[in-house]
Amino acid sequence: MKRNINLLIATVLLGILVIIACNKKLDLTNQNYPTTESYFKTAAELQAGVNAVYSSMRAGNLVGREWFFTHDMRGAETNAGGAQLEAPRAELMKQPSPSPTNAVMTSVWNGAYQMINRANLVISKAPGVTDNTALRDVTVGEAKFLRAWAYFELASMWGDVPLYTEPVNSPTGYKAKSPVADIYTQIVKDLTDAAGILPATASANGRATKGAANALLGRVLMQKGDYTGAKAALLQVYGKYSLTPNFSDNFDGDVKVAASQLTVGHEFNAESIFEVTFVDKGDDNFNWGYVGEGPTADASIMRSQEYGIVWGNVVPSDQVLAEFEPGDPRFKMTFYESGDKILTMGGSAAGVALTDADMNVATSSNNGVVKKRVYRKYSVLDWTNDGFHPDGINQRLIRYADVLLMLAECEAEIGTPAQAASYINEVRARPSVNMPPVVLASKNAALAAVMHERTVELAGEELSNIDILRWRNKGYYPSIHADPKPGQTNLFPIPNSETSANPLIK
Repeated sequence: MKRNINLLIATVLLGILVIIACNKKLDLTNQNYPTTESYFKTAAELQAGVNAVYSSMRAGNLVGREWFFTHDMRGAETNAGGAQLEAPRAELMKQPSPSPTNAVMTSVWNGAYQMINRANLVISKAPGVTDNTALRDVTVGEAKFLRAWAYFELASMWGDVPLYTEPVNSPTGYKAKSPVADIYTQIVKDLTDAAGILPATASANGRATKGAANALLGRVLMQKGDYTGAKAALLQVYGKYSLTPNFSDNFDGDVKVAASQLTVGHEFNAESIFEVTFVDKGDDNFNWGYVGEGPTADASIMRSQEYGIVWGNVVPSDQVLAEFEPGDPRFKMTFYESGDKILTMGGSAAGVALTDADMNVATSSNNGVVKKRVYRKYSVLDWTNDGFHPDGINQRLIRYADVLLMLAECEAEIGTPAQAASYINEVRARPSVNMPPVVLASKNAALAAVMHERTVELAGEELSNIDILRWRNKGYYPSIHADPKPGQTNLFPIPNSETSANPLIK
C-alpha cells in the first residue's frame, strides 16, 4: 500500500494546488508552497477542498469511465460488443472473479480511496474554521456524503477493506482490513450526519442535499438487510421529488460540437436526486490522465462513446431485452436497434435510420429477432454521430424512480405487498410509460415484481450489480428468479497493488 499512500498524500497536495489555481483571494505566507496547515482557514477554502472530492468522483478512475464498467460488466444487463472489448473489462464480465491485477477494478479502488482521503482532510480541518459556520457545516455534510458513497462502493463490492477516517499524512500510515460491518457502521453514521446537516435544496447544481443523503442511506440499509431502517430513510425523500413526464429526460444532457451547442438536455430536473456533473466543451477531449480537476481540465465522460456504435464495447444482453413486457415504451427509450432513427435533433429533424452496417457491435436476440442494438440511455446519437465524442451528459446516480422502487422492495420485505404495488404503479403510470398497474398479494409476488420493474426502469444505470448481490445474499436465486450471473463470485479480490505494498493486508 506504500505506493497508494504516497499517491494519496500527493493528491492532497495536488488538490490544494488546484484550489489555489481557482482562488486568487488567498492570504498565505507563500502561495507557491501550500501545505495542509497553511490552507483550510476559511469556510470558502474548506468548500474548495470538498470541490476536489467531487473532482475525484467524476474523474476517469470513477464515474468518468471505469466505475460504470465495473458495475455493468458484473451486472446482468450487458454483453460484449465484440472482440474490441478490452481484456480487463471482458474479464470482469466473463470470469467468476477477476484477477487481483485487473486494471479496471484497481482504478475504482484507487479512485474511491482518493475521494476518501480528500474528504477526510476536509472533515479534519473543519473544527478550526469559524468565519462562516453555516457554510462550514454544509461543506462537512457534503464531505461525509461523498465519503459514504466511496465506502459503499468498496464495502458492497469488496467486503472487508481498510477504514480511514483521518487523512493519510505518512508513507507508513497503513491500515489493516476492517470487518465490512464496521465499514457499514461508518457509512450509516456519515449519511445520518449528512442528512441532518445538508439543505433540502443545493446551493449549486451538483452538490449533495438532504434528499441525496437519505436516498443513499436507504440504499445502504437495504444492502445490509435492514429494510425497516431503509424504509424510514426513503420516506424522508418520498414526495419531495417527482417523476418527469418524459422518461428519456433522465438520460440526456449538453451536447456540443466545436462551437455549436446542439442541446443542453434536461439535467437537474424534478426527478434528479443526485447526479455527477459533466461538461461537453465541443473539443472531443477526455481527461485520460484520470485526474479530473483544475479550472481548465476536461470534464467529459466516456459512457456514450464506449457504449455507442463506433467503439461498440458494450451491448445490451439478451436477458435484459427479454425482461421488457410487450408494448412497454421504455424499450425504445432504453435501446437503439438497427432501423431506428438517430440525428432527429430531439424530434425536430427527420433523422437517419441506423443500419447493421453502421453499427460496430455484435448482434443481440429479442423474442427471436436478431439485430444489432446499443444503449440509448446516455447516448449522444440523437444529436451527433461524429465517431469520437466524449460527452457532457450528467450521470444520474440517484433518481426518484429508484427511490420508489426501493420503497416497493422494502414493503415487499416487511410483508405489505399491496403497498409495494402502489409504489411500483407510480413508476408505471409515468405519462410517457403508462403501463398497466400490477396487483400483488404475496411477498414473493411483490419481490418478483420489484425485480422486473427495477430491470426495465433502471436498465443500464449501474444498479444491476448491486441488486444481484443483495438478492443473491437473500437467497432469492433461484426461488424467485434464476440467477442472472450463475457462478459469479460475489466480492472482488483486494487489488494486487494494495496487497503487495501494505504489510497489514496479505
